Amino acid sequence: MRLGQFLAGVFVALTTLASATFPTRPGSKMLLVPIDDRPATGQFAQMISNIGGVGIDLPPEFLLGQFLLPGQSDAVLDWLSRKDLGEYSAVIVSADMVAYGGLVASRLNYVDANTAYERLRRLEAIRQRTPGVPFYAFSAIMRVYPTSTRDNRSWRDILAKTVMRREEFFASPTLGGAVELFRLAAKLPAGALEDYDKARERNQAVQEALIRMTARGGLDYLILGKDDAQPKSPQIAEAQRLAELAQALGAREKVYMCEGIDQHANVLVSRAMLAQVGYKPKIRIVFADPLGTTVTPAYETEPLSTSLAAQVTASGAEITSGYDADYTLYVNTPNPREAPFNEFVDQLKNEIDMGFPIAVADLNLGKTGTGDPNLFRVIDEGDRMMRLLSYAGWNTAGNTLGTAVPAANVYLAARQYPVDPLVRELNQRAFLLHRLVNDFEYHRFTRPMAYAYIDRNPPATREETYGQGLEAVNRLVKEDLGRRLNDTFYSHFLGKRFFAGTRQYEMLELRNVDINLPWPRAYEVRLGFQLEAGEVPH
Repeated sequence: MRLGQFLAGVFVALTTLASATFPTRPGSKMLLVPIDDRPATGQFAQMISNIGGVGIDLPPEFLLGQFLLPGQSDAVLDWLSRKDLGEYSAVIVSADMVAYGGLVASRLNYVDANTAYERLRRLEAIRQRTPGVPFYAFSAIMRVYPTSTRDNRSWRDILAKTVMRREEFFASPTLGGAVELFRLAAKLPAGALEDYDKARERNQAVQEALIRMTARGGLDYLILGKDDAQPKSPQIAEAQRLAELAQALGAREKVYMCEGIDQHANVLVSRAMLAQVGYKPKIRIVFADPLGTTVTPAYETEPLSTSLAAQVTASGAEITSGYDADYTLYVNTPNPREAPFNEFVDQLKNEIDMGFPIAVADLNLGKTGTGDPNLFRVIDEGDRMMRLLSYAGWNTAGNTLGTAVPAANVYLAARQYPVDPLVRELNQRAFLLHRLVNDFEYHRFTRPMAYAYIDRNPPATREETYGQGLEAVNRLVKEDLGRRLNDTFYSHFLGKRFFAGTRQYEMLELRNVDINLPWPRAYEVRLGFQLEAGEVPH
């Protein structure tokens, strides 16, 4: 018997033994009101919860809006009020969907503060009818840049620059700084900066209301995420003020500040499930380059070590430096030096090959938010892909960590309570395949191809594409990503054997593939499929 097989068997045996000490299991389903209808904000959370044998109910998709069309906040609350919340083990709510109609709507000055407050009061009243069900919420601390659209293409960068220069001026006023601010503001459409500032002020006031709601027990846990943060932005002072309010109200342990926003449904799914089963995974961290822990990743405001710790804590897990770890998270740091990176990948290869439980978070994402091909090449060798607990490498460090960590947490939690082992193992591998193809293959290859087509065919733009142009891009994406999905499945999953409980199975088929663009742009893709396995005869 190979050493790797022996160690993998030991891991299975130890985890099975541990199940006797964790008899509690979560309920059969949770409820999620996502921040919008994109796959990253709803589908990912559903796929992660499915690993633990727990379903997630979402509002009807048409209520969530699409891109520039806001979600129907009042109708979502109506839907929520009609649900028997006692049937759910937890409720997770995007406060921005409830208050404004979603993430994009939260950046606009369309909903006044009083309307937002009234919607939050309705949410709290709904919660009070079922006080025994945990309620979790999350909200975005507004990013600097407005949502990219065709209409604001000529001035959105100027607005963001104006806001960041204004922060610098407030910190250190100079005559030259004042002149530059006037010059920049003069280039903006009339009212653009005023509307932007009003949206920021409203959001800050609404988040203060959310903290007070949490302090009085209306919410069990609240994450405030800094969306696409910049080193010099209003977000830093806003987050500080919100943290101080939570501290003053005695709610600091229930109000958590994290980088990013799109991943927080995943993070709260993990937190809810771990709390229900009484399990707190210990995570050992291995970095590609120790110097990278002091670097502030793109679109974030905190050093990597700080933002990583926040994501792990919010997920319900904890970091350990010892060998009592439940799994190891390999973190590819931004721009690692060659020597430590080579040592990192050698260690990663050895631990995967020996059968240790490994998750991978690729934070060396570059300017386009796509994974590191040097790291992916290592995972692509042999049968390493299907051996991973989880993988993520998309968009930002916070998005990536808030996907890889929850998926690994939930998988290991699911080994602690009675759940159909085949459901657990198939769903874990389905999400793993989903991330490998979506995070790396789509963003590195298919998306650039789609952008190139858009660039050649005006009036389509990268911000918005409609009509025949959108249909053509959709066809291109379906064909190219479908081929890449098939290639990855046939090369790394088909025919591979795995244990589910005491029975051995073989991966047989990829079924019900569905690929489309959820919004009228090629920035993200919706990828759906099912895996089928058969038991290996004794």
